[in-house]
Amino acid sequence: MKNEKLKVLLEGTLMAAIAAILSAVVPSVEWFDISLGIIPIVIYSLRRGLKAGLFAGLLWGIIPILMGRAYILTLFQGFLEYPLANMVTGLAGVMAVKCKMAIDSGKTGSIFLTVMGAVFIGTFAKYLVHFYAGVVFWGSYAQWGLGPILYSLVVNGGSFVVNFIISTIIIFAIAKKSGHLLEPKLA
Repeated sequence: MKNEKLKVLLEGTLMAAIAAILSAVVPSVEWFDISLGIIPIVIYSLRRGLKAGLFAGLLWGIIPILMGRAYILTLFQGFLEYPLANMVTGLAGVMAVKCKMAIDSGKTGSIFLTVMGAVFIGTFAKYLVHFYAGVVFWGSYAQWGLGPILYSLVVNGGSFVVNFIISTIIIFAIAKKSGHLLEPKLA
């Protein structure tokens, strides 16, 4: 039992490191964020469940701060946009049991809908936090004559849609080809 918990923590730490590397591979365009790090966090969340997913997401959010790659205006903004926003990506773990059932059924439609639901939950939660931070902290930088709310909605909403689509496609392809990688081993 003790070894299993250690194994789960090590796997989560590894997935957070992979997420940080993938997030650094595709640089953010001035105001637009393509975050491939969502993919390993959602996969891990589906494998290990909600608590483990939140843990890995939290680690993923701390890594850019430790590496000096974080854009921090205030302590609260830094907390929101790094540890918290990345941590809530782990909410995808609420779909872990449904994911196992879908993979066990072998039904493509069921697998796709489950993966899409998990990715939606994780990415929507992440970008909801970024939306709030965008309004409160980045609103004064709004471009195109937009107010802070609309600007944050455009920027963070656009990032959400792109990340949701990319992550859903990649995780679904992994689930179809190697479903055992997503099969929950709940912590």
